[in-house]
Formats: sequence, structure tokens, C-alpha cells
Amino acid sequence: MNLMIWRNKLILCGFICLLFAACQSTTISETQTSLPTLTPTIRLSPTPEPTMISDRASSVTSSPTEDVVPEFTASPEPELAESIIKGVREEIEASDGSNLVGTYYAPIDIPPPWPGVILLHMLGRDRSSWDDYARQLTSAGYAVFALDMRGHGDTGGAVDWGLAGNDIQQVWNNLSTKTDIDPDRMALVGASIGANMALVAGANEAGARTVVLLSPGLDYAGVTTEAAMVAYGDRPVLIIASQEDTYAANSSRNLEEAAIGEARLVMYQNAGHGTHMLASEAGLVELIIEWLDAYLE
Repeated sequence: MNLMIWRNKLILCGFICLLFAACQSTTISETQTSLPTLTPTIRLSPTPEPTMISDRASSVTSSPTEDVVPEFTASPEPELAESIIKGVREEIEASDGSNLVGTYYAPIDIPPPWPGVILLHMLGRDRSSWDDYARQLTSAGYAVFALDMRGHGDTGGAVDWGLAGNDIQQVWNNLSTKTDIDPDRMALVGASIGANMALVAGANEAGARTVVLLSPGLDYAGVTTEAAMVAYGDRPVLIIASQEDTYAANSSRNLEEAAIGEARLVMYQNAGHGTHMLASEAGLVELIIEWLDAYLE
């Protein structure tokens, strides 16, 4: 009886040992199989970070690039001769007794007599529109008079394009009689309605060697140009316009066809109107100076 009891106890202990070993094996197996599922998570977590860092780096490097662009597109500093040229305000009595105001620029370190150029501004503007260009002309050896036309700038009064023709003649007479000016080498340069007035004045003044017209029109405020071009005769004329400035562009083509003498038409794209073209088109100032050099030599 006792032997049977001890045998049963041994069997029970053996069963318990087997059961305990099985449980341990299951726990280890589950632990081992769970580890690989954690490993990919750990490996993948750093992956987005380099991408985010790369994006931030590219955005940081693009910002300074945009900041420095204006340094490369900015206009160059004017040459020393141009920077020290200062215009002198002058008043000229008009035929009706009113005062015409303008700025006179004289060359520096270039012996006279100098060729003379009269500058005529656009509608609603004044002589200051020509400041930079006038200095460039002066540094090239030209004496320049930029006029505030009647009803504009310091000249004041009412706009009257009929009287403006007489005003320009008065300015011509004043400039051509200066002791430092060569009256046989003079020209007119105008923009928009100033171009129309330059052509009309050039047609009326036989001493005008050439005229330069920026964005002229066949008819601006009643100042017409086709008959003036015919009256201007066989003298040379430089005509400049921009294609998108439709009325001025078409007018310029018509004026070139109406010209009797040498007429050169220069047509730009998206350059603007009148004196705006001087700033938007690199080389335009030099082109005009070369033209003047050729005919005011």
C-alpha cells in the first residue's frame, strides 16, 4: 500500500516537472518571436528624419540666393564724370512774356564749342524725366537743355501746344547763341508728345541737324506729325518705339514711311513708352549718342 502511494507521488511529480518545462519553452518561444517585430520599427524610425533635414536645408539655402539677386540686377553706379555733372536752372522769356524754365547741362573737361541738344518731355511729366540721360549726354560732350514745356513743371501756366511751338523756338534761339555752343551742330530729342513737338520744331527750324523721336504718335492732343515729317525734308531722323505700345509703334512705322531723308526705325519688345524705354532698354542711350555723334560731328 505504501509502495503504491509513493509510486503515484513520483508519477505526479514527473508530470508536474514535464508541465513546468513545457510552460517555460512556450514563454521563451513567444519572447523570441516577438523580438523581430520590434526590430523593423527601430530601423524605420530614422528614415523620415534625413528627408526632413534635407528639405529644411534646401529651403534655407534658397532664401539667401533670392536675397542676393538684386545685387546682380541693380543698375551700375554712374561714371565719375556723370556723377559730378550738375545742371543749372535757367529761365527764358517766352513770346508772350511768361517764363520758360529748364535745366542747362554743360560738359566738364571737354573744350567748347559743344554741340547742343534740346530735350522735350512727355505729357504730364517735366524736365526731371531726363536727368540721368542728360548727364550721360553731357559726359559724351553735348551741351543739353531740358525744358519744362508750357503748363508743366516749373514753367506752369496752362497747357497750350500751339504756344509750345513758339516756346521751343525761343529755347533754340537761346541755346544756339551761347558762346560755348556750336549753332551748326544742334538737335532735338523728344518723348511721346515731346517727340511730336520735336519733329514739328525741327521742321520749322532749318538749323536742326537731326531729331530723335521716342514713341511718337500721328496725333497726340492735336499735335500731328505726318505733315511735319514731310516738311522736315531730307534730314535724318531716328525713331524708337516698343511693339506692345501699339499706337506709338504703328505711328512710328507710318512716320518712317513718310520720311523723305534717312529714317531709322528701332522697335523694341516690352520696353514701355517714351522716356521709360531709356531705363528698360540697356544700350538705348548709347544708340542715341552714336546717332547724334554721326550727325553732329
